[in-house]
Amino acid sequence: MKKISILALGLAVCATAGAQTSVLKEAEQAMKGGQEAAKVVSIVTPAFTNAETQGLAQTYYIPGKASYNEYDKLLGLKQFGKTKEEDNAKMGKLLIQGYDMFMKALPLDSVPNEKGKIKPKYSKEMISTIAGHFTDYTNAGADLYNSKDFDGAYRAWAIFNEIPQNPTLREKLTNVPADTILGEIAFNQALAAWQGNHFEDALNAFLFAKSKGYNKKQLYDYAIAVADGAKNRDAVLALSEEALGIYGDQDPMYLGQVVNYYLQNKDFDKAFEIINKAIEKEPGNAQYYNIQGVLYENVEKRPEAIAAYKKATELDPNNAQALYNYGRQLCESAYALNDAAPTSQKEYEEYKEAKIMPLFKEAVDVLENAYNIDPDNIDVLKYLENVYYNLGDEAKLNDVRKRMTY
Repeated sequence: MKKISILALGLAVCATAGAQTSVLKEAEQAMKGGQEAAKVVSIVTPAFTNAETQGLAQTYYIPGKASYNEYDKLLGLKQFGKTKEEDNAKMGKLLIQGYDMFMKALPLDSVPNEKGKIKPKYSKEMISTIAGHFTDYTNAGADLYNSKDFDGAYRAWAIFNEIPQNPTLREKLTNVPADTILGEIAFNQALAAWQGNHFEDALNAFLFAKSKGYNKKQLYDYAIAVADGAKNRDAVLALSEEALGIYGDQDPMYLGQVVNYYLQNKDFDKAFEIINKAIEKEPGNAQYYNIQGVLYENVEKRPEAIAAYKKATELDPNNAQALYNYGRQLCESAYALNDAAPTSQKEYEEYKEAKIMPLFKEAVDVLENAYNIDPDNIDVLKYLENVYYNLGDEAKLNDVRKRMTY
């Protein structure tokens, strides 16, 4: 009985192996017969997980070859205007699939045989095919991006940048692109990842673009944004400090990011050191005083914060942020004084008229100017509503409430 069981088991194993070999033959026939890549992949899929075939180069070569074949066929039709608009995205996906399959097949095609010898069967063809389609991946990325397949666009452009980094593939390229080209493609790749909310991938692509010499201001702006989205504060700091040295005279945002880093870490001394040095170097920069005011607020020095915001508005009367901060802190000062006011009615009225009302009256014009410059800041109206209420100006109060409903 034991012999019969062992024999039956052996026959079952042979049958399974034979079935998988049959799958590869069927898939190969479909590929050579010009079947669509999707059909070939559906046939060969069982071989991907079978122990007898998952380690064979042929298992991945066949669907990879089918993918490149179908791409080439569609490309020929496209040149004669015989493709549909949706075929553009399909072609991009075929290029990605072909590359991914070939990259799985290549290392398996170099595995020693039972005699210990390496006899690649498909490698030369696969390497030539990938290299021959190298520049197609830039257009594929654009087509996929335009079809809103941002993950696909990211992958196509990533492949374009991967190929020159692979020594085996690089030596087959007829024209290796300059680093500036690789940087531009990586920048686009990062935008695609960002559109798909893959912040870490976007950040890595931006950093790769920067490593290739792409250092335009927008790269730093976007890279800082995605680093912030990825909650990578160290990257935000590093990028902001680098951008500050290049574009700091054009945009105070970078200094603000650096100061904010130390502010979040509660390293106030370092934050003040940075902003004070910046003011000393460029005393006419209104935004620097605005940042200084924020710092003073965080260490609970309201009078100093108000003075910094006022200085910012004097240097730049159209700085809506500084105007809002200035007006807001005038109001907060009035509220604080009101909390500390005398309790007797007579003393309170005198105290209010002498100390509180001047602050509200000063805040009105400041906040109205802030609103006129930036009407999207609803918080300005909330402060104005309270100011006009305290001033007893019913007409202005109703006007503010009307503006708040729009």
